[in-house]
Amino acid sequence: MRYYETLYILNPNFEQSRVDDIVKEIEEHISKFGSVINHRVWGKKRLAYPIEQHKYGIYILLQFESDQAGALVEFENFLKLNNSVLRHQNVRLDEKPSEDEGHIIDDSEDIDEDVPMEEKLESVAEVSTESASDESEKSEESEEETEESEAVEEESA
Repeated sequence: MRYYETLYILNPNFEQSRVDDIVKEIEEHISKFGSVINHRVWGKKRLAYPIEQHKYGIYILLQFESDQAGALVEFENFLKLNNSVLRHQNVRLDEKPSEDEGHIIDDSEDIDEDVPMEEKLESVAEVSTESASDESEKSEESEEETEESEAVEEESA
């Protein structure tokens, strides 16, 4: 059995019902030659560069298994011809993915919502002033070093 992972991006303007229909359509196509392990909608994310004049896309991760390597070429052609899919990428996996893989880590849990915004801004300002003072110290040191090296060059000449 070979394991594959496909990440595909859908048009961001689709409603949830349209996204669900596309996901079902792709699962039906996979069921012809393999079986789906995970199929997760990651959600709407900003693209690295515009695709077909879209700045955002709906990312979906699909993990599946199949014995038929030739069917993968047919699946890629299916995704290319599907106008709803903006981009896709297939990757062969070395081992079977677990059922819990494919989740995006939610960074919002790390955000401390109990701290008032003023305190957050003050801590950011403190960090930036510390880094600015460090940079000014470094520039003063480098100026002293260049002055010393110039003095050594003048003495040797």
